[in-house]
Amino acid sequence: MVDSHPHGRNGTETQPTTRLDGTGALRGSERAVSPVIGAILMFALLLALLAILQTTAIPAVNEGLEFQHNERVRTDVKAVDGAVDRVAATGNGETVSIEAGLRYPPRLFFVNPPPAAGTVRTTDPAGVEIANASAAGETGDYWNGTTRTFETRSLEYVPDYNEYGDAPVTVAEPWVVYDRFDGTAVARGDQDLVDARRLDLVALAGDRSASGATDVAIDLEPTSAPGRTVTIRGDGEPVTLTVPTRLTEDEWAALLADERDPDGDPDDDRYVTGLDCQRAPPDPCGQLTLTLERGVTYELRLGAVALGGATEEAAAYLTDLEGNATAVPESGRQRLVVEARDRFDNPVSGVPVTGSVGGDGTVRAVEPVTDAAGRATFVYEAPPDVNGTRDVEPTLRFGERAHREVRYDIRVLDRGSGTSSPGGGSDGGDEATGTEPGVSITDVTATNPRDSYRTSIEATDGNGDLERVDFELRDPDTGTPIRTVTADLGGDRDTATGRLRAKGRERRTTYRIVATVVDADGQTGSDEVVVRGSG
Repeated sequence: MVDSHPHGRNGTETQPTTRLDGTGALRGSERAVSPVIGAILMFALLLALLAILQTTAIPAVNEGLEFQHNERVRTDVKAVDGAVDRVAATGNGETVSIEAGLRYPPRLFFVNPPPAAGTVRTTDPAGVEIANASAAGETGDYWNGTTRTFETRSLEYVPDYNEYGDAPVTVAEPWVVYDRFDGTAVARGDQDLVDARRLDLVALAGDRSASGATDVAIDLEPTSAPGRTVTIRGDGEPVTLTVPTRLTEDEWAALLADERDPDGDPDDDRYVTGLDCQRAPPDPCGQLTLTLERGVTYELRLGAVALGGATEEAAAYLTDLEGNATAVPESGRQRLVVEARDRFDNPVSGVPVTGSVGGDGTVRAVEPVTDAAGRATFVYEAPPDVNGTRDVEPTLRFGERAHREVRYDIRVLDRGSGTSSPGGGSDGGDEATGTEPGVSITDVTATNPRDSYRTSIEATDGNGDLERVDFELRDPDTGTPIRTVTADLGGDRDTATGRLRAKGRERRTTYRIVATVVDADGQTGSDEVVVRGSG
């Protein structure tokens, strides 16, 4: 008989037993265990994969991003170097930036390291020396062979990456940009210290250090600009340039390979006869000294740029631009123009200049304080009557030292004496009329090819006997004519146009264009302007 109660004989509940079906598979609740175990295994595998990616793939990807960032930073530093040259050439400040740091893109399920923060900083100041350099004219009172010195700094970008451990320090010295690795350096372009007979030295001033994960803005302000070019030479001892550098002697030898001329060959357009370092390889030079070929004329351009607040350079010397070695008749006048310059040969405004004369006549101030171009203007007025030709010496100055004054040589002509002119020729004994011609430069247009100028003038003469006008393109420092053209004039009022052009080594950064009119009596009048060149 079958027991109808679900309990055992002792009254307790009986549990169902696990049974296998005909295939041997589990029955009942045992079937839910397999998916759970599978899910746990899959999750564990995913976590293991993520861990592998976090420790291997993510660092590799970040290293690639850091490498690309470093390439951009090196381009930024090169751009700063170019901006420094532009500020020195034009006198206009600029602001440039360096992408100092790097933020990594967000990644789901992965952990990024903190942003990479590089440092932009200037180095300690170091000295620059120019020795045995002499110039002609009044500029020679300052550039007289005495060693001239000033200080400069370099700009560095120091990376601090999380993965890219071999990243270089990128350095912008005023004459070359390079990447400094452990034990070696790689230049990122040509040096611009020496280019044949052209010498460029732009000092970098200012103490700056900034780091972070964002861009670092750099304000470049002109301290001594726009740059003037001074013609120098070493007739006795050769001109030498000494500059600070962290490159080695071998690295500089490679950079100057196209400029070196150890044998002093005068015909090969190379002028660096010696290259010496303070320390021998493999150590950095410390101080690099270049010796230049004797008896050669060089074009020296100096400048100074500050990172941040700039302090204007003080005037160092005075040089003449107009009026020296001229002649005027009795009661005649001669304009005297001087330029105040700092130790980098660039104009200084706001300098009070005084004038006096040794001999007959007077010196009258027109603009006694130097203007934005560094120029002051005076007029020498000859006496109404002289007994025979007289030589006078007007002097303009802003200090007591020789290089802070300009002495003019002017000859006053006796109209009726028939004495010789400064050039040694006779005036023929004809009495001059006393009416001097006048001229005004009405337009100067720069044309192609470069350093070409179309100059227009209007001339007048009270006697109605205008004869010609001479157009001259002059060196801004020495006043030496580079190119001269002549046009005929006539009557009491006339106009003319001349075309002037400098070629090759004649090119300068600035020029003086001088127009001089001459009448039938040999009397003259002149006007001039300063224009910018490409040299």
